[in-house]
Amino acid sequence: MVSPPSIVAASLMQLCGVSLFISRAQDQCFLAPSVASWLFVLALLLLLWNCELLPKCYTNVFPRLHTCVELLGTIFISELAILRGWSRYEQLVHHLSQRLCPNCRWCAYLTVCLLTLLPSTMLLFTLAPTQWREFVVQLVVKLPRPEADECLLECARELSSYVKGLGYFCQLRREDRLRAIRLFQLQAERTQRHNEERQQQMQMELELES
Repeated sequence: MVSPPSIVAASLMQLCGVSLFISRAQDQCFLAPSVASWLFVLALLLLLWNCELLPKCYTNVFPRLHTCVELLGTIFISELAILRGWSRYEQLVHHLSQRLCPNCRWCAYLTVCLLTLLPSTMLLFTLAPTQWREFVVQLVVKLPRPEADECLLECARELSSYVKGLGYFCQLRREDRLRAIRLFQLQAERTQRHNEERQQQMQMELELES
Protein backbone atom coordinates (compact mmCIF):
# COMPACT_ATOMS: atom_id res chain seq x y z
CA MET A 1 0.00 0.00 0.00
CA VAL A 2 1.00 3.65 -0.33
CA SER A 3 2.89 4.98 2.67
CA PRO A 4 1.01 7.18 5.18
CA PRO A 5 3.30 10.24 4.62
CA SER A 6 2.37 10.27 0.92
CA ILE A 7 -1.34 10.05 1.77
CA VAL A 8 -1.03 12.83 4.36
CA ALA A 9 0.92 15.05 1.95
CA ALA A 10 -1.65 14.62 -0.83
CA SER A 11 -4.47 15.32 1.65
CA LEU A 12 -2.85 18.50 2.98
CA MET A 13 -2.19 19.78 -0.53
CA GLN A 14 -5.83 19.28 -1.49
CA LEU A 15 -6.97 20.84 1.77
CA CYS A 16 -4.80 23.93 1.20
CA GLY A 17 -5.71 24.17 -2.49
CA VAL A 18 -2.12 23.68 -3.68
CA SER A 19 -1.30 21.81 -6.89
CA LEU A 20 2.07 20.88 -8.38
CA PHE A 21 1.30 19.27 -11.73
CA ILE A 22 -2.15 20.48 -12.82
CA SER A 23 -3.39 24.06 -12.64
CA ARG A 24 -6.71 24.63 -10.94
CA ALA A 25 -9.57 25.97 -13.06
CA GLN A 26 -10.98 29.32 -12.04
CA ASP A 27 -14.50 28.74 -13.41
CA GLN A 28 -15.42 25.81 -11.20
CA CYS A 29 -19.03 24.95 -10.48
CA PHE A 30 -20.19 26.62 -7.25
CA LEU A 31 -23.56 24.86 -7.11
CA ALA A 32 -22.05 21.50 -6.28
CA PRO A 33 -21.83 20.87 -2.51
CA SER A 34 -18.30 20.69 -1.14
CA VAL A 35 -19.29 17.62 0.89
CA ALA A 36 -19.44 15.54 -2.30
CA SER A 37 -15.96 16.67 -3.32
CA TRP A 38 -14.47 15.77 0.06
CA LEU A 39 -16.22 12.40 0.01
CA PHE A 40 -14.63 11.75 -3.38
CA VAL A 41 -11.22 12.85 -2.05
CA LEU A 42 -11.57 10.49 0.92
CA ALA A 43 -12.57 7.61 -1.38
CA LEU A 44 -9.59 8.35 -3.64
CA LEU A 45 -7.20 8.33 -0.69
CA LEU A 46 -8.62 5.01 0.48
CA LEU A 47 -8.11 3.62 -3.01
CA LEU A 48 -4.49 4.80 -3.05
CA TRP A 49 -4.02 3.36 0.43
CA ASN A 50 -5.00 -0.10 -0.83
CA CYS A 51 -2.94 0.01 -4.04
CA GLU A 52 0.75 -0.34 -4.83
CA LEU A 53 2.14 2.44 -7.01
CA LEU A 54 5.57 0.82 -7.29
CA PRO A 55 6.71 -2.80 -7.02
CA LYS A 56 7.78 -3.89 -3.55
CA CYS A 57 11.12 -5.17 -4.83
CA TYR A 58 12.38 -1.59 -5.19
CA THR A 59 11.56 -0.62 -1.62
CA ASN A 60 14.77 -1.94 -0.08
CA VAL A 61 17.00 -1.36 -3.12
CA PHE A 62 16.39 2.38 -3.54
CA PRO A 63 14.47 3.49 -0.43
CA ARG A 64 14.87 7.26 -0.89
CA LEU A 65 14.08 7.14 -4.60
CA HIS A 66 11.10 4.88 -3.87
CA THR A 67 9.76 7.34 -1.28
CA CYS A 68 10.22 10.33 -3.61
CA VAL A 69 8.59 8.66 -6.61
CA GLU A 70 5.74 7.34 -4.48
CA LEU A 71 5.10 10.81 -3.02
CA LEU A 72 5.10 12.52 -6.41
CA GLY A 73 2.99 9.74 -7.94
CA THR A 74 0.40 9.98 -5.18
CA ILE A 75 0.15 13.76 -5.57
CA PHE A 76 -0.08 13.51 -9.36
CA ILE A 77 -2.78 10.81 -9.30
CA SER A 78 -4.82 12.73 -6.72
CA GLU A 79 -4.59 15.97 -8.72
CA LEU A 80 -5.45 14.19 -11.96
CA ALA A 81 -8.47 12.44 -10.45
CA ILE A 82 -9.78 15.50 -8.61
CA LEU A 83 -8.91 18.44 -10.88
CA ARG A 84 -9.49 16.66 -14.18
CA GLY A 85 -11.89 13.85 -13.37
CA TRP A 86 -14.16 15.07 -10.58
CA SER A 87 -14.15 18.74 -11.59
CA ARG A 88 -15.13 17.87 -15.16
CA TYR A 89 -17.89 15.65 -13.80
CA GLU A 90 -19.17 18.50 -11.63
CA GLN A 91 -19.18 20.84 -14.63
CA LEU A 92 -21.06 18.26 -16.68
CA VAL A 93 -23.64 17.82 -13.92
CA HIS A 94 -23.94 21.61 -13.58
CA HIS A 95 -24.67 22.06 -17.32
CA LEU A 96 -27.11 19.14 -17.21
CA SER A 97 -28.99 20.69 -14.29
CA GLN A 98 -29.22 24.00 -16.16
CA ARG A 99 -30.72 22.19 -19.14
CA LEU A 100 -33.19 20.21 -17.04
CA CYS A 101 -34.21 23.10 -14.76
CA PRO A 102 -33.51 26.36 -16.64
CA ASN A 103 -35.93 28.52 -14.63
CA CYS A 104 -35.83 26.85 -11.20
CA ARG A 105 -32.72 27.36 -9.11
CA TRP A 106 -33.84 24.98 -6.36
CA CYS A 107 -34.49 22.20 -8.88
CA ALA A 108 -31.03 22.71 -10.41
CA TYR A 109 -29.39 22.68 -6.99
CA LEU A 110 -31.19 19.47 -5.96
CA THR A 111 -30.19 17.83 -9.25
CA VAL A 112 -26.53 18.74 -8.70
CA CYS A 113 -26.65 17.52 -5.09
CA LEU A 114 -28.21 14.21 -6.10
CA LEU A 115 -25.80 13.53 -8.98
CA THR A 116 -22.69 14.42 -6.95
CA LEU A 117 -23.47 13.19 -3.44
CA LEU A 118 -24.87 9.83 -4.56
CA PRO A 119 -21.86 8.57 -6.60
CA SER A 120 -19.29 9.93 -4.15
CA THR A 121 -21.09 8.30 -1.22
CA MET A 122 -21.39 4.97 -3.03
CA LEU A 123 -17.72 5.09 -4.00
CA LEU A 124 -16.68 5.86 -0.44
CA PHE A 125 -18.91 3.09 0.92
CA THR A 126 -17.42 0.62 -1.56
CA LEU A 127 -13.79 1.48 -0.80
CA ALA A 128 -14.20 1.92 2.95
CA PRO A 129 -12.79 -0.70 5.35
CA THR A 130 -14.99 -3.61 6.28
CA GLN A 131 -15.60 -2.33 9.82
CA TRP A 132 -16.91 0.98 8.49
CA ARG A 133 -19.24 -0.72 6.02
CA GLU A 134 -20.59 -3.12 8.66
CA PHE A 135 -21.26 -0.20 11.02
CA VAL A 136 -23.10 1.74 8.31
CA VAL A 137 -25.07 -1.34 7.24
CA GLN A 138 -26.15 -1.96 10.83
CA LEU A 139 -27.36 1.63 11.10
CA VAL A 140 -29.25 1.39 7.80
CA VAL A 141 -30.84 -1.93 8.75
CA LYS A 142 -32.17 -0.49 12.00
CA LEU A 143 -33.81 2.44 10.20
CA PRO A 144 -37.40 2.02 8.91
CA ARG A 145 -37.38 1.75 5.11
CA PRO A 146 -39.76 0.66 2.32
CA GLU A 147 -39.39 -2.66 0.55
CA ALA A 148 -38.03 -0.98 -2.61
CA ASP A 149 -34.76 -0.21 -0.80
CA GLU A 150 -33.80 -3.90 -0.90
CA CYS A 151 -33.03 -3.54 -4.61
CA LEU A 152 -30.76 -0.55 -3.93
CA LEU A 153 -28.93 -2.44 -1.18
CA GLU A 154 -28.41 -5.40 -3.50
CA CYS A 155 -27.01 -3.10 -6.20
CA ALA A 156 -24.67 -1.52 -3.64
CA ARG A 157 -23.42 -4.97 -2.57
CA GLU A 158 -22.77 -5.98 -6.19
CA LEU A 159 -20.95 -2.71 -6.88
CA SER A 160 -18.85 -3.23 -3.76
CA SER A 161 -17.88 -6.72 -4.93
CA TYR A 162 -16.91 -5.45 -8.39
CA VAL A 163 -14.78 -2.61 -7.02
CA LYS A 164 -13.04 -4.89 -4.51
CA GLY A 165 -12.31 -7.36 -7.27
CA LEU A 166 -10.87 -4.57 -9.39
CA GLY A 167 -8.68 -3.47 -6.48
CA TYR A 168 -7.36 -7.00 -5.98
CA PHE A 169 -6.76 -7.32 -9.73
CA CYS A 170 -4.68 -4.11 -9.79
CA GLN A 171 -2.46 -5.46 -7.02
CA LEU A 172 -1.51 -8.57 -8.99
CA ARG A 173 1.67 -8.91 -10.96
CA ARG A 174 1.61 -8.81 -14.76
CA GLU A 175 1.84 -12.59 -15.12
CA ASP A 176 -0.94 -13.14 -12.59
CA ARG A 177 -3.12 -10.57 -14.35
CA LEU A 178 -2.69 -12.31 -17.71
CA ARG A 179 -3.43 -15.67 -16.08
CA ALA A 180 -6.57 -14.25 -14.42
CA ILE A 181 -7.76 -12.72 -17.72
CA ARG A 182 -7.25 -16.07 -19.47
CA LEU A 183 -9.25 -17.86 -16.77
CA PHE A 184 -12.07 -15.32 -17.11
CA GLN A 185 -12.08 -15.82 -20.88
CA LEU A 186 -12.24 -19.60 -20.52
CA GLN A 187 -15.08 -19.29 -18.02
CA ALA A 188 -16.97 -16.94 -20.35
CA GLU A 189 -16.50 -19.28 -23.31
CA ARG A 190 -17.65 -22.25 -21.23
CA THR A 191 -20.73 -20.35 -20.08
CA GLN A 192 -21.51 -19.31 -23.65
CA ARG A 193 -21.21 -22.88 -24.93
CA HIS A 194 -23.43 -24.11 -22.09
CA ASN A 195 -26.09 -21.51 -22.95
CA GLU A 196 -25.95 -22.40 -26.64
CA GLU A 197 -26.32 -26.11 -25.88
CA ARG A 198 -29.23 -25.36 -23.59
CA GLN A 199 -30.95 -23.29 -26.26
CA GLN A 200 -30.46 -26.04 -28.83
CA GLN A 201 -31.89 -28.58 -26.40
CA MET A 202 -34.93 -26.41 -25.80
CA GLN A 203 -35.45 -25.97 -29.55
CA MET A 204 -35.24 -29.70 -30.11
CA GLU A 205 -37.78 -30.35 -27.36
CA LEU A 206 -40.15 -27.78 -28.86
CA GLU A 207 -39.79 -29.38 -32.31
CA LEU A 208 -40.51 -32.82 -30.87
CA GLU A 209 -43.58 -31.57 -29.05
CA SER A 210 -44.90 -29.89 -32.18
